[in-house]
Amino acid sequence: MSNLGRPPASAHSSAESLETNELNGCSVPDRRFLLRIPKADLHTHLDGSIRISTLIDLAEQQKVDLPSYDETELKQEVFPETYSSLEEYLRGFGYITSVLRTSEALERVAYEVAFDAYDVGVRYIELRFAPQLHAIPGKFSIEEVICSVNRGMERATREADELDWLSGEIDKDTTSDHDTDTLRKLEKLRKEFHPYDDDAPNHHYGIICCAMRFFLPEFSPYYESFWEVHKGEDPHRVFGLASVALVTAVNSANSTRVQRDHDYILPIVAIDVAGAESGYPASDHKEAFDLAHQAFLNKTVHAGEAYGPESIFEAITDLHAERIGHGCNLFKWDIIGEGEGRGGRSKSSREKEEMSDDQKRAYVEGLARYLGTMRTCIEVCLSSNLQTMPELKGDLRNHPAGKMICEGLAVTFCTDNTLVSHTDILHCNVKNTFHFCSHSNAIISSVVQELTKAVEAFDLRPGQLRNIVFNGFKRSFMAKRYRAKREYNRKVISYYKKVEREFGIIGFGSDHEGTNHIN
Repeated sequence: MSNLGRPPASAHSSAESLETNELNGCSVPDRRFLLRIPKADLHTHLDGSIRISTLIDLAEQQKVDLPSYDETELKQEVFPETYSSLEEYLRGFGYITSVLRTSEALERVAYEVAFDAYDVGVRYIELRFAPQLHAIPGKFSIEEVICSVNRGMERATREADELDWLSGEIDKDTTSDHDTDTLRKLEKLRKEFHPYDDDAPNHHYGIICCAMRFFLPEFSPYYESFWEVHKGEDPHRVFGLASVALVTAVNSANSTRVQRDHDYILPIVAIDVAGAESGYPASDHKEAFDLAHQAFLNKTVHAGEAYGPESIFEAITDLHAERIGHGCNLFKWDIIGEGEGRGGRSKSSREKEEMSDDQKRAYVEGLARYLGTMRTCIEVCLSSNLQTMPELKGDLRNHPAGKMICEGLAVTFCTDNTLVSHTDILHCNVKNTFHFCSHSNAIISSVVQELTKAVEAFDLRPGQLRNIVFNGFKRSFMAKRYRAKREYNRKVISYYKKVEREFGIIGFGSDHEGTNHIN
């Protein structure tokens, strides 16, 4: 049996042995290997990934009422381990967004979310949020909201790249060349296991702006004003008009951005629609997504999370979706026609109800085949789905991601909401701008935790894991010219294989997924 779990004797390792899983006759590296490999997180929500300590701190500063100001009590009451439904899962977001309506708060949280991701080896992150939940008419515009988030992410990216560079200085006698803060960072890098490496690809990020399938005036000052302006309109029309307003603001911001060294200064890479799915169909937002499509803005859509396969179909046909968020109900032919549509039951749902079981199976098979052929990537969020899908019975082996992988669909594993979904096991002192995990048990946060769960639940071979990780980079909406993105992905592939060699993982080929493709 190959010993694939031996940690490398390098600055990235400690004296502790690497934990391993037995997998298809091979030892598959856990935790430390997963920390070191380059990763992409394409589905992370800004508000749902706030540090709970930051939520409490901002609430106290802004005099915002919370059910509790104790971290443990607040988690138990507002952010429990499991939820009975998606709607209950979304309830806690109201507390979070109420403290994120200033430039300083948004910049701080964006910085922390990005750095926490970089701290566990994420090299590329797309952070999504709904600007209309944070904007205040006449005081804090949608563009100002986006720019505040961008400043935080830009600072985190710059600091993470600095740590990569410093990792290459560890063995050099350069004490006299550095200030006290830099020397402290170097000492920490020498002593602790970390993902930073001067050979690794640089850190990058993108911003995704979310529209809302459903909202009420009390959701935010912006939505309160919007409802007042459109008083008397059909609610579904109002939802659609708000999405049009968002895309118009995004397109305006994008029209003024300039390129510098192949990078966009304001990297708004896509539009999304999120929120309560059942009863609030994609068709409400068709006009907005048509505008985005005409402006060459990428589209990802939350679909198939709390509604049937037809929601995924509508995301593709009505909203031009190039990626699907969650997509958990892709294979559930037996729930086609269930749930509410616009104004009760939509015409498409009534038509589906008239299908025979064989026709429903054929519908799902055709949909899955289309997703595979078009390489429409599914952003799978395992921990989040465990919380909102009682039918999984707490066992990820029941999750459809296993079948998605077997069917050869493009899948990537994401965190969704690190606070709300409890993928934030350790966050260090927020005042410390250098805070990578200080012991091995802490290296199970964020994407590392999601990949660990995936390896265990779906018996992933090393080559399968490699391809799934590559999917995150290949299917990203990176704000670079296509040629530059391909060059970046080549660096990702090269560095990933370097880490495999360091951990003794060799000779596994591609496991039939074509890891050499970088398109």
